[in-house]
Amino acid sequence: MYAIEEINLDNVDNKKDVMKFLNQFDLEYENDIDYSIAVYNNGSIVATASKSKNVLKCFAILEDYQGLGLTNTLIKKIEDRMFKEGLYHFFIFTPSYNRQIFSSVGYKEIITSNGITILENGNRQIETFLTRLKKENNISDHQKACIVMNGNPFTLGHQFLIEEASSDNDELIVFVVRENKSSFPFDIRIRLIKEGTKHLENVRVIETGPYLISQITFPTYFLKKNIDVVKIQTNIDCDIFLKYYKPIFNINKRYIGTEPYCEITKTYNQMMKETLPKNGVEVIEICRKKIEDDCISASKVRTYIKNNQLNEIKSLVPKSTYEFLISDEAKPIINNIKKGQGRH
Repeated sequence: MYAIEEINLDNVDNKKDVMKFLNQFDLEYENDIDYSIAVYNNGSIVATASKSKNVLKCFAILEDYQGLGLTNTLIKKIEDRMFKEGLYHFFIFTPSYNRQIFSSVGYKEIITSNGITILENGNRQIETFLTRLKKENNISDHQKACIVMNGNPFTLGHQFLIEEASSDNDELIVFVVRENKSSFPFDIRIRLIKEGTKHLENVRVIETGPYLISQITFPTYFLKKNIDVVKIQTNIDCDIFLKYYKPIFNINKRYIGTEPYCEITKTYNQMMKETLPKNGVEVIEICRKKIEDDCISASKVRTYIKNNQLNEIKSLVPKSTYEFLISDEAKPIINNIKKGQGRH
């Protein structure tokens, strides 16, 4: 008789049992997991699954117990937990040889790339979501350029990149990363970007949705330790962009800024320059705006905030961003930055 139990994540021994079980499958128990369940037979774990927010991960079943319906049981239990948390859109990242396991229980494949398959289920599908996003924002079918940015927060450097791209194209879409793992929440970031670009009539600022993958949410529990995770992740990101964003929004150019500081962003930019032009999207790299021979960066703005040097920020951000930063609304964000919370 099987027993299905929730794992007490505060109990070190219980977590260690799950970790030990996953080791048999060369899987790692990731630190961002917020819910785990296990199936026991005679006191021993025979199957387990976990989640981080709306991403199902660390799914494993002993070979002798496969084909007995445990897949459905585990997935339903995890989805029920997500429903209770108000989450209605689910993702699974898995080695591509496992994709049939999840497609057989209703998950739809988004992409298979680099031996990894991403699937989704719930109240949203990528093509429907992006098509609706395009319609809701009255975006034309004409060819256009795009920029993908986080804007954490929106600086004069971001504004300069958008203005350069705007002046070279009839239409420009600025996709703002939807994921809320930055110091500045998404609703503030997109608002500041819209306020800082409202003088540009040919620019539309919209969200990315959850599909352009962040290094923060991309699971690595099934990858070998010597694998270059950043390259795999950015390759998948480019593939999703080419398969869905390019045709739905009719994009033929993507603008990026030079990256003198962040190695991850440098890798991402290089991957785009290698991959996108082969598939009909020109990548145009703009030299980053400087102040006194020093590149403007959002990380520098956050450092000034952390050090309580708000006056130093005036020359780095548009007026609308600065006015927000000195407002009462910004105080909780500024306090979190000073405490070292938030990133990217």
